[in-house]
Amino acid sequence: MRLKKILKDVEIISTKNFKNYNIKSITHISNDVIGGGMFICIKGANFDGNDYIDDAISKGAKCIITETDVSCGVTVVVVKDIRKTMSIIAKNFYNRCVDSLKLVGIVGTSGKTTTSLIIGNILSKIDNNIGIIGTNGIFIGNIKISNKFTTPDPIDLHYIFYQMKSLGVKTIVMEVSAQAISLKKLYGIKFDICVFTNITQEHLDFFDSMEKYVRCKMDFFDKQNMRECVINIDDFYGRELAYKTNVPCISYGVKSPANSFAIDIQSGLQKLKFTANILDDIMLVDTSLIGDFNVYNLLAGMTVAKMLGVDAKDILSSVNSMSQIPGRLNVFEKDDKTVIVDFAHTPDSFEKTLSFLRPFVLGKLYVIFGCVGYSDKQKRMDMGLIANKYSDSIILTTDNRDFVNFEDICKDIKIEITKECTQIEDRKTAIKKALSMLNCGDVLCVLGKGAEDFQKINGKRCEYSDLDVVKELLNKKD
Repeated sequence: MRLKKILKDVEIISTKNFKNYNIKSITHISNDVIGGGMFICIKGANFDGNDYIDDAISKGAKCIITETDVSCGVTVVVVKDIRKTMSIIAKNFYNRCVDSLKLVGIVGTSGKTTTSLIIGNILSKIDNNIGIIGTNGIFIGNIKISNKFTTPDPIDLHYIFYQMKSLGVKTIVMEVSAQAISLKKLYGIKFDICVFTNITQEHLDFFDSMEKYVRCKMDFFDKQNMRECVINIDDFYGRELAYKTNVPCISYGVKSPANSFAIDIQSGLQKLKFTANILDDIMLVDTSLIGDFNVYNLLAGMTVAKMLGVDAKDILSSVNSMSQIPGRLNVFEKDDKTVIVDFAHTPDSFEKTLSFLRPFVLGKLYVIFGCVGYSDKQKRMDMGLIANKYSDSIILTTDNRDFVNFEDICKDIKIEITKECTQIEDRKTAIKKALSMLNCGDVLCVLGKGAEDFQKINGKRCEYSDLDVVKELLNKKD
């Protein structure tokens, strides 16, 4: 694509050696530059793309996009906002195909993955070619591709849009992370519908304060970014957002008056039942998606589906036949052993998961978890306190500690712990140890990783899966 076409709508400060090249590729990673390509100089927390300009040129870059005035012998385009520019360039390079797709975005601290998969599952009842982008992967119909980030970087994201459209996808459901909003990964994209699930403490390592984190998510709900929104009215910030947003809003909830709501909730370890009123359609839900919090995820998903024109009978059929979502409150039973694997990795999700499980535990509740290396001290302490509140025995283990010392993480977690607490760094060994301790009526809850298939240790991604380990150990003969 010609350079002038790629730069359409970019706010340019100045250019040097400008030639309207036919650009063959775009990237912000110098190692990925090819002959005739464009290199975008992104400044990150640890690296500055401007330091790699010579490397990019040596690999054949014909155009450099930067916020810095540089001279380097090839076309240089100096722009006002490099991250906004990268999103615009990515959209242009892939022929602005996102504008012809129907997009549903899920925003919130918890519930994004489950809600997106509920919507995708319902929509697949009437169209097999539904695209889903999120934490559990990228899905195109029955095809699954691994995903490095909840919301991919702009160049990858628009390439995914392009590929999905070429495969016949017309509707895409995607998780929208706070980091992606802050880093302007979604600039230039307008969603047809966005869901707001909730806001609780998370990512303070990135945002520095809860106030900044909240504002990032709430400010995204603007008519520039979406046409309609669906908001959890029971959430403290959701109520404020529903009142203040300039976007047409549909509400859902259980405790507050809402457009979509649930009554007669019956919650157990095998089934979740309730009566749903979805925009005046009454549906009797009987699903294997257990947990009181899944009432909210289901209400959100069913409401979006109704807004997109899906019949009530198809919505209900899909929800009532839906399998458990990998890594989200998955129950495994073998002989007298019960194991729960869940993605809960924040104080709020710990509280919701463990408070839900505790009444069903006849014996002891064992909890295994860790905290990621970049987590802040307060978050670690809060998670330890909540685990201490509901469990009888705690095993601390590794969860993407990266370069942070395991002992230092455990020290922070243990500040408020008074119950029996053991440290076992190797996660598989920790699960094996806990299983050996279970008696009839006991429950083991393995928290933090869910369906993740890796551990990040000392800068390396190592293959690991809680789901695979639990299945292997439960089925292993003594």
